[in-house]
Amino acid sequence: MSLVLFGALTFVAAAFRGLTGFGYALIAALGIALLPSPASAIPFILVCDLMLTVFLLVDRDHGRVDGRLARLLLGAGFVGAVGGSLLAANLDDETARRLVAVAILVAALVALVREPPAWLRHDVFGAALGFLVGVLLAAFAVGGPLVAAWLLTRSRDRAVIKGTLAVYFGAIDGLSFLGRATVGALGPDLPHLLLLYALPTAAGFLVGRSLAGRLSFPVWHRISGGGLVAIAAVGFVQTVWAFLPEFSK
Repeated sequence: MSLVLFGALTFVAAAFRGLTGFGYALIAALGIALLPSPASAIPFILVCDLMLTVFLLVDRDHGRVDGRLARLLLGAGFVGAVGGSLLAANLDDETARRLVAVAILVAALVALVREPPAWLRHDVFGAALGFLVGVLLAAFAVGGPLVAAWLLTRSRDRAVIKGTLAVYFGAIDGLSFLGRATVGALGPDLPHLLLLYALPTAAGFLVGRSLAGRLSFPVWHRISGGGLVAIAAVGFVQTVWAFLPEFSK
């Protein structure tokens, strides 16, 4: 039953990504607890997030890339992804579940911030966040809204933001996957998960993209905001549940 629920979750997560341009990893990571081990679930999310990023990039209408900002984020993100891959190889399953729950909650809460503070505009913060998200993506497959919050202080062009994010996420996801493969942190069930869920994930994305073309901007905005509120709420419950055994001691 848990495998069926995870399949439904990855479909919904991909549909949300197709509709809004973000959120797949954040939503799909909520289902890691449904699977026997995050050792294979996190690489699966990385692969699917990379697949969806490719879908977005080949869509000519999706967005444009700011080369300077992308280079700044990628330079720091590559270093972070290497560190995150090493971290992932040394985490036990229970610790990984707890850290994933915390990362989901923090990332979702950051995503709820509509107007990031102006002081966040500096390149130093961009590089720091690029590094931090590189670590989080490689280790836990979440953290993207932290970079999105910084980009929102640098541009009001939605196409530029979405295009630059797609390049960053795609490159870091790919490097994170290679890093995990190098240190033997892909998990034994990855091929099985891809066989089961790659097609539903792609189908969910296509449904989301189809809906995106039919919605007005106000409706799209409400769905995006409502989705983030729901993710933050579920992330909070999941974080409390993950640490509950420690509180009860």
